[in-house]
Amino acid sequence: MSLMAPLGGGTSASGNDAASPPVTRAREASPPPPFLAALSRLEGDRAAAAAAFDGLLATEVSPVWRALALLGRGLCEELGGARAAARRSVRAALEQWAATDPDACAIAVAALGRALAAEVDSGLGIAFLEAALRLSGGSSPEVLGAVSLELGSAAAENGEAATAVAHWERAMECGDPRTRAAAAADLGRLAAARGDVTTAERMFERALAVVDGPHLRVVADGLVALASQNAAADRWAEAEAALRRALDLRRAERDGHGVAGILHDLGVAEWRRGRTAAATRLLEESRAGAEELGDEGLRCATLGALAGVALDAGRLVVALAYAQEATLAAGSPSDRRLVATVLRRLGDEARRQGSASVSGEAFRAAARILASDGG
Repeated sequence: MSLMAPLGGGTSASGNDAASPPVTRAREASPPPPFLAALSRLEGDRAAAAAAFDGLLATEVSPVWRALALLGRGLCEELGGARAAARRSVRAALEQWAATDPDACAIAVAALGRALAAEVDSGLGIAFLEAALRLSGGSSPEVLGAVSLELGSAAAENGEAATAVAHWERAMECGDPRTRAAAAADLGRLAAARGDVTTAERMFERALAVVDGPHLRVVADGLVALASQNAAADRWAEAEAALRRALDLRRAERDGHGVAGILHDLGVAEWRRGRTAAATRLLEESRAGAEELGDEGLRCATLGALAGVALDAGRLVVALAYAQEATLAAGSPSDRRLVATVLRRLGDEARRQGSASVSGEAFRAAARILASDGG
């Protein structure tokens, strides 16, 4: 969804907050989906988790992930009191690792720790991440960088910003180009969330030196955060510049939701700069995207903004039509309150201009919304 409400200022349900910003994962470190499914069962149903690990062992060919699946099965056995079986599973895991690349092991253990921290048990996940760091001690600097990237991401998701920064800075020092780009994107996103524009811009430039990869989404998120802060400070030209850079990245990713949301924000920025024709064009593009995606929340926000633009242009009947359509799209209490605010503003302006019919309809529609919500 968008960062800027149709009436200006504030942030919305984008989820891009300072405490836990989206982060970039290390390259080639994503566990197989069956492995993640097994992990998700660890806490509630150890027998099902053990069966899932066994299923993975029956199909997985990578020694790295076979070893981790054996460790997972051993963990289930240990938690269930079957210590002899657990020892056998751990020995089998060590045999798998003896036949594989220790660098790949370090990255895989880091990915396991990240998954555990996010899905099962943060303490257990951190333990695996620290083990990965020890495993990478004798590895190449590039592997240490990849593991440090994972450690920083886990720390950030746990709200430990200072620890995250330390790990990401190490990843930037010793990682390969893609790891350095990912770490720079994460550092820039965190700086943007804190309002440190200079650091954010510097980190984003470093990240964009690598022209493709998951870090581009993080850079786009950071640029949207900078735009939101500029909008809140009424710096609409700066907000628009950041949004246009973010839009290019979203389009390169073919992220339909992201593109539609930024088109909304750009429309609001143009509106606030007095460019009603450009604002209407961008908002109509956002509306079309929201309709294609079935995103009623974004559609409602865009229709509310279109009503505001039409109202400022003196097109009262058009503004009323947009607001009425927004009423039908409003699914949440916050969306309905937003539409009611637009309708009341329209009612006031129509009354001031002597248009009793538009004023009356706008006030009645606002009253129905507020009454339905108990307001």
